[in-house]
Amino acid sequence: MKKRTKKLLLKPVMMAVMASLALTSVPGSGADAAAAAAQGMSVSKQTGNANETPKKPAPGPARVPVDQNGLDAQGRMVAYFGSPVIDGSVDKAWKSAQVVTPKYRTSQAGASAVFKALWDEHALYILAEVKDPHMSVKSGTPYMQDSVEIFVDENNDKTQEYGVDDLHIRVNYDNRLSVDNGDAERIYTAATKSEGGYVVETRIALDTKSDNVKALGIELQVNDAKETERIGTINVFDSTGGAWNDTRKFGAVLLTGKTKGAVSGPNPYDLLNLIQQALKLDFSLYKNSASVKDAIMNVIAENVIHDDRATQARLDEHYAAIKEAISKLEMTEEAANEKYFKPVPDAYRLESKQPGTIESVAYKAPNLTNGTDDKKLNVYLPHGYDASDTTTKYNVLYLMHGGGENEDLIFGGPGQSKELKRILDNMMANGDIEPMIVVTPTFYGGKNDTALFHEELISTIVPLVETKYHTYAKSASLEDLKASRAHRAFGGFSMGSVTTWYTFIHGLDYFKYYMPLSGDSWILGQAAGGSKPKETAEYLAKVAKDAGYAPKDYYVFAATGNLDIAYPNLKPQIDAMKQLTDTFIYSSDTTKGNFYFIVGDGGTHAWNWVNQYIYDILPDLFH
Repeated sequence: MKKRTKKLLLKPVMMAVMASLALTSVPGSGADAAAAAAQGMSVSKQTGNANETPKKPAPGPARVPVDQNGLDAQGRMVAYFGSPVIDGSVDKAWKSAQVVTPKYRTSQAGASAVFKALWDEHALYILAEVKDPHMSVKSGTPYMQDSVEIFVDENNDKTQEYGVDDLHIRVNYDNRLSVDNGDAERIYTAATKSEGGYVVETRIALDTKSDNVKALGIELQVNDAKETERIGTINVFDSTGGAWNDTRKFGAVLLTGKTKGAVSGPNPYDLLNLIQQALKLDFSLYKNSASVKDAIMNVIAENVIHDDRATQARLDEHYAAIKEAISKLEMTEEAANEKYFKPVPDAYRLESKQPGTIESVAYKAPNLTNGTDDKKLNVYLPHGYDASDTTTKYNVLYLMHGGGENEDLIFGGPGQSKELKRILDNMMANGDIEPMIVVTPTFYGGKNDTALFHEELISTIVPLVETKYHTYAKSASLEDLKASRAHRAFGGFSMGSVTTWYTFIHGLDYFKYYMPLSGDSWILGQAAGGSKPKETAEYLAKVAKDAGYAPKDYYVFAATGNLDIAYPNLKPQIDAMKQLTDTFIYSSDTTKGNFYFIVGDGGTHAWNWVNQYIYDILPDLFH
């Protein structure tokens, strides 16, 4: 046993350990035995002992009348009480669930699907059975793969913007989970290919304890792919294709059918998720990783996942032990150079008691026809900003949106309080960052080109903003703007990130800090960060050298997710920049280096992730 344990602790075998814990690998005779073992109960407990007198089954819950699509009189899905096993096979628990047939499909969609929902006191369960003659996960973009998307509004408050209680996830037929909004730790999935299609089972842990007659906001969608493109979608409630950006387009699911004495099934899923998370760690980065390995081995030694005698309390004890071991990991000095993604605390997504304000400023910008365009930008002013106080000065962050978006999207306009504004408010109120001004312009209008936006930025926007508000610029002259560059930053998402690289190239005299998020530099052509990473990195380095700046005279803090469509182009460019150590010194410690790269595990091309990158980076600006 000791020899076997030592072997299992070796890192090359850790993924095999994870597989040995997977619910689908439970030994037994058939699917029922596997499902029963995963539930923490034996087959005999499910089917009854042959020598016992059969008991009369308890009456089932009253059924809710539904229409031809499986929706009730109010147009809602109906979920009955039950705790299915999430293992990719359809167990007996699903037999009582109401079948729902999606109402909306785009014309090119060749797939078909039915959904079912169950619930218990702690979770919502979704089953999708998809028929699809042409399945593909070839695209690097998650929503362009054959997959199931699930949207949940737990409070069912139908706010347009996603809130703390809202989720947007997708699972492809290879069981690859991607999360656009929400906490991945709340999600456990299993997917299997079936004859002519695939099955996806999902467990969503609920923040609040549920009971009968509660209704949750929900939308369910199937993405139908062919080769590398999504050719169509199938939806239960949303006919517009806009649910990804508007929770008001969700439908609802009614929770019902819990009878007297009914109890929720066991929850091994939080523990399984945590083990999978732990096994993704690179243990070579830590001085004391043995404690995490030992905690995982204790789970294996006790066989607690599949032991029918294991109580929920014991599962929770193992969870707490692994969680504590992870929290106490200490990085090696070399590993500490990396900047690691940290999620925004839920409390920072709520309204602050010290809110800032947003103003809109109109201006005219030169266009390409020798005329001018009427444009506007939004300005976030921190709590306590006093227009009459000329002695208090503020740093300024200019933050650019992505393609197809505008200046109102990032944190809203006057009177609005979108998620990023609330994050800013809370960070400043809690002393995480010094109060600053944040400006959201747009590259649309004017010369209408990300490659040319720096001209409008430097000649019009910066002088306008920094003479109207209390900043470190003494005047609008170019010399005074250059003199105050240490108090100015520029960042952006997607095409805004492309704009950020152009600003670095053309505006290094005016900006000290750069925050490119989910987008590479296109100075040598579109997506050249991926196709010409070495040449792109050398171009950027030459810009800094030719301008006469030393590495500590500028900082580049980049970020994206490993499931982001921008990752394949940004990552090679960043790796090439790491090689140019005389220009870009890689370190999370800003006293040692001037450059780092955050990668969000599971991060997609969505503002929920971008807001979190901004949260991680803001404390490193203006030092």
